[in-house]
Amino acid sequence: MACACLMVAMMVGAAATARAQALPSGRANRGINVYETFQGSYSSSGSVFNLSNTVGYNFSRQFGMDITVPLYFVRPPANNGFAGSAAGFGNLSMDGRLALESPLVNYSPTATITFPTGSTTKGFSTGSVTYDFDNRLEHDFDRVTPFFDVDVGNSSTNGNNRSRRGIQRPYVTLGKVAELTAGTDVHLTDRLTLSVDAYDVWPWGPQTMFSQIVLPGAVGKGGKHNRAFEIAQKQVGGANLVTDDGADVSVAFSPTHSIDLTLAFDRSFHYALDTISFSVGFNISQILSRGRE
Repeated sequence: MACACLMVAMMVGAAATARAQALPSGRANRGINVYETFQGSYSSSGSVFNLSNTVGYNFSRQFGMDITVPLYFVRPPANNGFAGSAAGFGNLSMDGRLALESPLVNYSPTATITFPTGSTTKGFSTGSVTYDFDNRLEHDFDRVTPFFDVDVGNSSTNGNNRSRRGIQRPYVTLGKVAELTAGTDVHLTDRLTLSVDAYDVWPWGPQTMFSQIVLPGAVGKGGKHNRAFEIAQKQVGGANLVTDDGADVSVAFSPTHSIDLTLAFDRSFHYALDTISFSVGFNISQILSRGRE
């Protein structure tokens, strides 16, 4: 909460600064990029923190690739006996991304594959290779950028949907799923952007859910409003197990070309769950290059 208050204060103080970059600072430079992101999400189901270590290479402004290794820290709610706090590495992922611009619409596809390097008993991995193909369409109308995103893969929590990947859920899933997101970015200044969107998660076929807040073999408390991840560490079921829909609102601020700050609120209608999230990103390559100048 202290981080959130600090970011809000910085955002208010930056109202006179100049328009948010089209891409985060960690994606803006050609060549090798090292990008560190610390994210946290808090809800009544627990707190999930994620330190992502990304090494990428931008071949041009249109094409780049990344390798990411996340480190998780999870704290279950204090008023129940779900499990103790857990920490560990998640799945190593590799992605390739394009940025295709045209007068009619800008198209940004990202293909991602993840490898089961995380713990399934802690809920940091599904134990299987997962894939994801995200497709974002947007068009700039001066300071307003409406967008539509279609994300298809075999895990609802390994996606690369730019508008919602900062929301950390206390579970991971395995099973075929598509997510549709529609929203608008409003560039209040050159460094400050307000985003709102609505999303719908459409799974099909068998689904498996791995909870991060219940010990293997234990029975947790809660479970209301379809929150199966509060009951058991692993559950197998149909599409309704991971169905979701809701809305997000977020504010992103880049105080410098090497730092990105985000504060977000997510409301899941399916789970009747409110989540507050923050993200702090550092472009290490740019920081080091400026230090050598």
